Amino acid sequence: MKIFSKLIFISILMLNTVSVQAQENIKLKYDFKAGRKLNYEVIINGDVNIEVKPSDGKHVPRNSAGMQGKFAYTHEIASVSGDGTLAEINVIYGQSYMNTIVNDQVIPNTDVPHLNGKIARVTVTNEGKISDFELPEGLPASLQNADFKKMFLIFPKRGLRVGESWIESSESVNDDNENLSITNTLNSTHTLLGIEKKGGYECAKVKVLTTTSTITKSKNARVKFNGKAQGRVEGIIYFELDSGHIVHSDLNTKINNVVVTQAAQDGKNQNEDVPEITTILDTNLKTVTKLL
Repeated sequence: MKIFSKLIFISILMLNTVSVQAQENIKLKYDFKAGRKLNYEVIINGDVNIEVKPSDGKHVPRNSAGMQGKFAYTHEIASVSGDGTLAEINVIYGQSYMNTIVNDQVIPNTDVPHLNGKIARVTVTNEGKISDFELPEGLPASLQNADFKKMFLIFPKRGLRVGESWIESSESVNDDNENLSITNTLNSTHTLLGIEKKGGYECAKVKVLTTTSTITKSKNARVKFNGKAQGRVEGIIYFELDSGHIVHSDLNTKINNVVVTQAAQDGKNQNEDVPEITTILDTNLKTVTKLL
């Protein structure tokens, strides 16, 4: 009986210990170390469907295409401030490609390989906020719209228990372009699912659900251009506990983009009705990022 009672007592202690551990706060943080290099590979697969609908009722066949790509890059932590709150990071691109596949024909994007050897520079706080970034010189025009502001997930200042979430929301209006006004909104919910080993690292496993909306309106009265893009990103990211860097992520992205355009009227036909053209673009992507 004594042995039996002792076993029950030990079991209760173990259950209490597990309960306490499950309730412990886990603090997610970035700990940048000058000189550290992290090599990544990103694999992208997906498809895009395009539908054009003129207001005059003319039929335009729906088109679809596949997408596949691979991007290689290195995060090189160039410097860290004395108090560790600010880091400058070089994003060094390696061999990359992006292909469109139409009717089993592979059509390479000729601009993406130009990334090889290019270096972007990013300044980030230890909370994950991008305070400044600089694109590489000599990029083709199609690659000059990169935005590094969301390159790092902003961790909460508080500790988290397993199962807890934190939310990020933002809205911005860009009127710098003389022809277009752009409004962006973002809502993200991140949930700590637990602590797991991934690629030999002790990681925080985080579920991500992000919705975005971009509304674009023309400022030019003679040319109608209204666009609305709605996106949804859902998946899992593994963050190394000690440093905060990404070890692995698997994300699914869906984007619905609807654009309504109307050509400018010239002096010869300004009394005629100019048809609107509605273009619907649906994109589905699976993106897997790996720390090599």
